[in-house]
Amino acid sequence: MTLRDDASSIYKSCIKNLNPSSRVYDYLKHNNFIEKDFESLFVVSFGKASIGMMDGALKYIIDSNLQSKILGDPIVVTNQNCPELIHDVTINAHTSSHPTPSELSVSAAKDVYAYVADAQANDIVLVLISGGGSSLLSMPIEEITLEDKINTTNVLLKCGANINEINSIRKHISNIKGGKLAMICNPANCFSLIISDVINDDLSTIASGPTSPDLTTYNDCLEIIKKYNIEDEIPENVFNILISGKDNKKPETPKVLKNITNNIICSNRIFRKELSAVALKYGYKPILPDIDLNSEAVTEGKNLYDLVESVLKDESSNKFAIITGGETVVNLTGDGVGGRNQELSVAFLDNVNENLASLEWSLLSVGTDGIDGPTSAAGALLDNTSLELLRQKDLNIKDFLINNDSNTFLKKIDSLFITGPSGNNVADIQIILVDRNI
Repeated sequence: MTLRDDASSIYKSCIKNLNPSSRVYDYLKHNNFIEKDFESLFVVSFGKASIGMMDGALKYIIDSNLQSKILGDPIVVTNQNCPELIHDVTINAHTSSHPTPSELSVSAAKDVYAYVADAQANDIVLVLISGGGSSLLSMPIEEITLEDKINTTNVLLKCGANINEINSIRKHISNIKGGKLAMICNPANCFSLIISDVINDDLSTIASGPTSPDLTTYNDCLEIIKKYNIEDEIPENVFNILISGKDNKKPETPKVLKNITNNIICSNRIFRKELSAVALKYGYKPILPDIDLNSEAVTEGKNLYDLVESVLKDESSNKFAIITGGETVVNLTGDGVGGRNQELSVAFLDNVNENLASLEWSLLSVGTDGIDGPTSAAGALLDNTSLELLRQKDLNIKDFLINNDSNTFLKKIDSLFITGPSGNNVADIQIILVDRNI
């Protein structure tokens, strides 16, 4: 087994161990709120992990003999093909769109809205939320069109705004985000189980916080637009709404919600801890720096290499695993193809010197949803063979970085990491393995 093989195996083991179905089932099993006396049960699941989350919920409901309580067909909104039946329960399945919304997103949101609006005071609404929900579930406010919302999302993605900033604006132009879904569920008791793809686990940011109070304001949204100098790019209708909100001519998103409990059941930090435990089983001393990689991808690639250099200098162990995570951004200046994990990895490789090149090492940087940018890759998997192919083919790394063409570069050095959609989503993970003994 090579270090490249080890990195892949450690990661895939964690994807299996922390699958959404098991996380939901185990949480419900150890928290009996769903077994309390109630009339009817509504179940909604949306986001990239929605199928697995619904699977775990229905398995628990059936094992607890509560399936007769389910009212109507549970709703699943996903970016993958969804089965019509899960544990022999008929599902209202929506295959929606990501990373930008479409009419499919609107159709899904309308179904969810109508479904939970029927819930009464003695009912329970179980909402299963994962990253990607912002796009998969979309209900623009009446003053704007879907096209306005799509254009707004595209502008924000292109300018390099982070997920917190993007979702702050999304919440203020939505009828279902920013706590509004919880308001629709009222007066029923709403319980949300959440898989976080947001590094600080901010409930109001994950999937744009449909069941969480929103602490951001219209003024915050305008400051974000000013920060990235995109006033002339944001659709006029959207900009005018934000101005009206700032001037107190439109109601703010809800800052307090009733009858709602939110619970995070998996996150990037939880995933890192699991990675460290598995790495230890493989014979690597785990090192978990208390940092998040969340700035520009090229910058974080260099920062990550600087971290490795520091560990090489200070760490006495000969065999260790550095584990980090986060969600970087890519500032698009070229017309190439890539993703944030791929770009980070290429930038890391650009900084490798003899201190690391003289040892056996491997870097895996991967999006846990199995998708990195508009490509078929989940990320990149590098080692010394990547360096050798770089030299053999006489490639200029900086040219590819300037053109945001990391995918093409990684293809040339056989270093793409392809998994297909994972059915999970806890942002990005980096595993750096080093073995001084080889």
